Amino acid sequence: MRRLQAVLGVAWLAAGANSMAASGEAPYNAGTTFAKLAGQYPYIAVAAAEAPAPVRVLRNLTYAQRAEHALQLDLYLPGPNGGGDERPSPLVVLVHGGGWRSGTRENMAPLAARLAARGFAAATVDYRLSGEAQYPAAIDDVKQAVRWLRLAAPQYGLDDKRIAAAGGSAGGQIAALVGMTSGSDASSAVQAAINIDGLSDFTSEEARKHEDDPARNPSAAAAWLGGRYAEQEARWRDASPLTHAGAGSAPVLFVTSAQARFSVGREALAARLRQYKIPAEHVHLPGTPHSFWLFDPWLAPTVDAMQGFLERTLGVPQTRRAPWSPDLADGRYRNPILHADYSDPDVIRVGKRYYMTSSSFTNVPGLPLLESGDMLNWRLVGHALRRLVPGKAFRTPQHGKGVWAPCLRFHDGKFWIFYPDPDFGIYVITAKDFAGPWSKPRLIMAGKGLIDPAPLWDDDGKAWLLHGWAKSRAGFNNVLSLRPMAPDGSRMLDQVSRVVIDGNTLPGYKTLEGPKLYKRNGWYYVFAPAGGVESGWQSVFRSRHIDGPYEARIVMEQGSSSTNGPHQGAWVGAEDGGDWFYHFQDKRAFGRVVHLQPMRWLDDGWPLIGEPSVKPGVGQPVLEYAKPIAGLAPASLASGDEFGAKRLAPQWQWVANPAPGWNSLTARAGFLRLYAQPVAAPANGEAAIAPLRSLPAVLTQKPPAPVFTAVTKVDLHAVADGDMVGLAMYGQSYAWLGLRREHGGLRVAYVRCEAANDRCKEQQEASFPLPLKTSVHLRMDVGAGGQTAFSYGQDGVHFTPAGTPFTAAMGRWVGAQIALFATGAKGSYADIDYLRITP
Repeated sequence: MRRLQAVLGVAWLAAGANSMAASGEAPYNAGTTFAKLAGQYPYIAVAAAEAPAPVRVLRNLTYAQRAEHALQLDLYLPGPNGGGDERPSPLVVLVHGGGWRSGTRENMAPLAARLAARGFAAATVDYRLSGEAQYPAAIDDVKQAVRWLRLAAPQYGLDDKRIAAAGGSAGGQIAALVGMTSGSDASSAVQAAINIDGLSDFTSEEARKHEDDPARNPSAAAAWLGGRYAEQEARWRDASPLTHAGAGSAPVLFVTSAQARFSVGREALAARLRQYKIPAEHVHLPGTPHSFWLFDPWLAPTVDAMQGFLERTLGVPQTRRAPWSPDLADGRYRNPILHADYSDPDVIRVGKRYYMTSSSFTNVPGLPLLESGDMLNWRLVGHALRRLVPGKAFRTPQHGKGVWAPCLRFHDGKFWIFYPDPDFGIYVITAKDFAGPWSKPRLIMAGKGLIDPAPLWDDDGKAWLLHGWAKSRAGFNNVLSLRPMAPDGSRMLDQVSRVVIDGNTLPGYKTLEGPKLYKRNGWYYVFAPAGGVESGWQSVFRSRHIDGPYEARIVMEQGSSSTNGPHQGAWVGAEDGGDWFYHFQDKRAFGRVVHLQPMRWLDDGWPLIGEPSVKPGVGQPVLEYAKPIAGLAPASLASGDEFGAKRLAPQWQWVANPAPGWNSLTARAGFLRLYAQPVAAPANGEAAIAPLRSLPAVLTQKPPAPVFTAVTKVDLHAVADGDMVGLAMYGQSYAWLGLRREHGGLRVAYVRCEAANDRCKEQQEASFPLPLKTSVHLRMDVGAGGQTAFSYGQDGVHFTPAGTPFTAAMGRWVGAQIALFATGAKGSYADIDYLRITP
């Protein structure tokens, strides 16, 4: 009999290994599952597996050797929390699904990355699939991974007393089984288990209807368990987490989809655990398919549920972490150093400090002022331009106009910013202290199409201004022009700009712009990008004479890197003599984010930016690199606001020059009060045309990361129907969720305005009653590719989805923005308790 069972076991193993190929079934991963689900759920997106900075990923760590098979795991480690209390990280061991016969640990990467961004270490693990070894091999493997990680805890900063097992589908069943049997072996015990849409009982009639279907020969469960239920009843029972629930079992969280068949046995298992006073929690995500955790918009609520359960169960509330930080806390950094829309950055060093400004277009205040001690971790200290000039022109939003690429310099004991407005000319402002106050703008070169100024005070006392041209105003571009300037920056000394570099004479060049002018070793160098913001490159030009002729060389392009269009920025010499280059990358809905590249001078007198590419003399961007300056604590730009100050935090900007009476931070202590502003009434009863795009009283922040959650609590004091307050993802097209008074009562409204330009028409997609209260929590979950899912709730913990997700869209030369607004009749206002932005 034993011999027959062995033969049958081998047969079932072979059947399991070959069943997918024989049936033509695709392997289980996010891509194949997306192909199945996209028709029914057209708004979904594959969740991003890229780890957000400062998460570190250690890949391909071997935790066990099974014959010729090295079982491996990837370990996602959270960066420092910035509070100085760096305790060991609680750990979540993540087990992939795939019917026990398919799938890889990469399927759990999005979950791992998001958990690590919130302070939990996460390990995605291999295990032997049914084609290689039957039950209980997979359980043994996962437990061995737990043992290995527990032993390695000191090396990786893990808390060996706070370990959870979690998984999805078949991985959820495995994780639950590990949790239910935790009392048998302390070395592999876990302190919590999370079963995401996985079975808890193989033996029930409902489970066997699907898992023991005779039409499948063999079924996925039968291939793993060595035979059908009638042939291997003991194994089917032993593989059921319900069988092992007892006094030594771990607390469990169930996260379930709308597909009830995948969570059979949940209620029975929870009831049994409650007999032993062991917590068993349940979070249901209505309307979701199986495998929901692989996709946005469902990844965020899944991670929320896991985080809350783990904090309660493991007793480790996680401190709120920044949604993005470049510092990996191991002597290296990751690009982009600012995952926010600081377009056309210019950077200088003065002594031991580094200073940055950037384009701000029509956002007010303009010309952001950023300061750093290590070139890497930046703090926003204010803005140089309180209001746009001329003031009358910017009373209303002028999307894409205003402040274009500025140039920051320190000369004659003070800071200078030269900035262009393509419709009026080039302005200059100065300040003794970088944080201000700054002088009023002085127009030193009037004219349309003048952009991207770059001054140089030469060794002989003369001063010069190099600049580019905007074709939309001047009728031409792709050339750089030079004009002499008074050394005190008060006026130009000539009325004609002479072309000194003509991109039209260079093969393949288009849109040559954004110059920065430097002098080194008797050479004049012009750093300037060309080729367009999404696909261009960085060039350098040099000459022995400031007015040319100039030689040209491309010094950085995308190459084999993932950074598109790396260009337009600043060469900075560090205090230790090293050279670095700041530039932006256009990420459309996320704007133009800032990268830092190493730079070195070659023996032939040309710079190379980034790392060498396959082209001699041409660099390509680095993703990770050694920090320029070691020893300083990681930091991050402020985002969100608790509104505890008497003035708006510097991360806030209006979309036009603000007027008195738009807001108050003193009318109600600890709240931002937005006084409702009128919007133009739609004609002929039609839907309003992009009212937010024409409304000046819109308060915005830059999205701080590629993946994040924003939550605000709003309280609307309405006096008439139509009064409203909203939280928006604001671009050329937009969507918002908010409170609106309708027929004398308050409702939650979800509105979209989608088109290729500002003339999209608002459409209300959904409206929900708001019982009893005048306040509500509004939430945006931003995921892969800018997909934005809105939801609302009244307790700040439980949220209800509002309509279908919206894909964030860029504005005019800027990325999408997080926005708050209030509109309506005179006397109406909204109080905003906070805006909190988390990974």
